Amino acid sequence: MTSDSSNNSSLFVFATEMERDGVFPNGIPQGYDCIVTGVGILPTIFSLSKLFHSKKYKNAIQAGIAGAYRSNGLELTEVVEIRSDCLIEFLPWEPNTFFSSGVLPIKEKPKCVKGATVLHCSDSKDMGNARGKIAQVESMEGAAFFAVCREHGVKSTQIRAISNYAIGQAKEEWEIEMALRKLSATLLVLFP
Repeated sequence: MTSDSSNNSSLFVFATEMERDGVFPNGIPQGYDCIVTGVGILPTIFSLSKLFHSKKYKNAIQAGIAGAYRSNGLELTEVVEIRSDCLIEFLPWEPNTFFSSGVLPIKEKPKCVKGATVLHCSDSKDMGNARGKIAQVESMEGAAFFAVCREHGVKSTQIRAISNYAIGQAKEEWEIEMALRKLSATLLVLFP
């Protein structure tokens, strides 16, 4: 975790250093803490729970990349705000949708979408089309982030840029760098 101040009440959450450095190439904005949790549900839960037990936060913003389900009309590199997120592999057996409780302080808000937290990226067009009936984007951490924040009374917001379509696309074809640049431009307006 990086920190500019011992009295911060807001936290940026990233799954990877690549996302953190792509969004904030000149460092985390002053007055905010930052944690890189690792990719996936369990690393997110463990890292955030450990941090929240040692320090209190009012707000947390999870930022990074996401895959979009092509049937929902989102464009590559588009920045979106995820307002709800579910653990899609556990549906319909277990109701598990978690909701954002924070608000981004910007006039021109990104498109608000539903997210699906996945154990693995959609690896086929059929899987992507089926998941696209439930959500518009997928990540590997979103529902875990919302759930841990809710458990610890932290207001949560999730903002991501679309790096790929969730159809089994080879990672070399993803638009990671451009997606992170667009996300960076959006967040740097808010947090110069």
